[in-house]
Amino acid sequence: MTDDEPAAHLQAVAAELGLQPEDTRSRTGDFAGGQIRFAGQAGERAANDYLLRWTPGEGWELAAEAGPSGAARVVAGLPGTPAPAAVADFVLTALSGRGERPVRRADEGAAEPARRPW
Repeated sequence: MTDDEPAAHLQAVAAELGLQPEDTRSRTGDFAGGQIRFAGQAGERAANDYLLRWTPGEGWELAAEAGPSGAARVVAGLPGTPAPAAVADFVLTALSGRGERPVRRADEGAAEPARRPW
C-alpha cells in the first residue's frame, strides 16, 4: 500500500457516508490505518460522537465515544477491507439499529446531515 492509499480509502468511505475528507485521519508506515470522525443524530436529541477506525489486515471498528474523557466503546466490527460502499452499509446498519443517522461532528464544523439519501 502506498502512502496515499490509506487516506484515499478512508476518504472514499467518508464520501459514501456523505461526510467530508476533513472528517478523516490516516497514517502510514508500521501503524497504517486511520479513522473517520462523525456523529450519530437521532431526531432532536443531542448527537452521539463516533469513530470509525480502520486497521489494514484487521478491518473496521465502529466505536461510540463516551463522555468528556473521549473514551471509546466498540459497538460493531467488520473484518477485512471491503469496498467503501460495503463499509458505509455496515455503518448505516449499525446506526439505524441505534435509531441514528450519520452527521458531521459539531467540532468539525456545523453539525449537518450527511448528503447520502437514506
